[in-house]
Amino acid sequence: MQGLLGTTTYIGGVFGALVFGVFSDLRGRRVALLSDIAFFLISSLLSAFVTSPEQLLVLRFLVGFGIGADIVSGPALLSEESPTPRRGLLLGVSLIMMPLGGLISALLAHVFFTMGLSPSILWRIILGAGAVPAAIVILLRSRLPESSRWLLRGAPGRRRISFKKVWGDYWKMLIYSSAAWVGAGTTSIFTIFTPMLVALRGGGYGNMLNTVLVLWVFATLGAMLGSLMLDRVGRRVLLMASLVGLGFAFWYVAATYRAPELEYSLSLAMFLTFLVVSGAYTVQTEVFPVEVKSFADGIAFSLNRIANFVFGALTPIFLYTGSIIQYLGWIGAFVLLMAATALLTGIETARKDLEEIESIAKR
Repeated sequence: MQGLLGTTTYIGGVFGALVFGVFSDLRGRRVALLSDIAFFLISSLLSAFVTSPEQLLVLRFLVGFGIGADIVSGPALLSEESPTPRRGLLLGVSLIMMPLGGLISALLAHVFFTMGLSPSILWRIILGAGAVPAAIVILLRSRLPESSRWLLRGAPGRRRISFKKVWGDYWKMLIYSSAAWVGAGTTSIFTIFTPMLVALRGGGYGNMLNTVLVLWVFATLGAMLGSLMLDRVGRRVLLMASLVGLGFAFWYVAATYRAPELEYSLSLAMFLTFLVVSGAYTVQTEVFPVEVKSFADGIAFSLNRIANFVFGALTPIFLYTGSIIQYLGWIGAFVLLMAATALLTGIETARKDLEEIESIAKR
């Protein structure tokens, strides 16, 4: 149950990405963004009052559904409305909110724990607190305009490209964006299961909170650096370098698992994780035409959620059987394979407008 509770959000993300991928392309980015945030608001609020693991399981699924829905709707609107020279920066800055949310949650948990709050109450506060930013976002999004590109090319009666074109003309881009997202999807062992890693090495609850706080600091720094590099060095270069670095980081974590340096290797891995995510998050929404953008993004991101679920669900098994070091080594090799796949199929999208990228991607 522990592994399932930690990974159920990923399964919800698969369904959210696929359902809202179609919905966003057919009905518009604005409507999708106003709808998906409701899953965060309601599910987060109810999570604070659950009375059984089964109830929490359902609510975590719904939170994950909202995450998947948002990932295929928000970046699409932002990429379609951003000026070409700053598109990478703006997409990267929007991604920072993801690790920043983790950092704020970890900081709140640390503060409340040092105040003497019981862990049995603490987790309810942290989960329920997610409803606060969701409510604020709903108010802000109510003022969003619809994407001008979607109105011209994606609105009913104006669509020129069908969903099946994703499998035909844009299959290489689907492999490219999927490889980037799947490579990033190996890292649920860091983002979800760090408490288990620390606990099994003999760390107490306070030590675990300290470690998680440090890791989310490095995750946020990784996303910040990614946002600054996307337009300067290019998406493809950033993705290749960070994926290769992440593969080696898995091996570094394996080598230091029983050593005092584990916190350093985990910090490096989290830093590189969000460098990879910043590239994948940006590329996914640039390499597909407006009419099928969210649909294709949904396919790529759903593979990320599946990878997160599979690698995450296996983590407790390898932890408790004493094979975690070997497991980390295998994951590192898999990430390098994803880097090679992205290298062979990818194109550079920096400093190109979306119509130019579309013509290149179709070749």
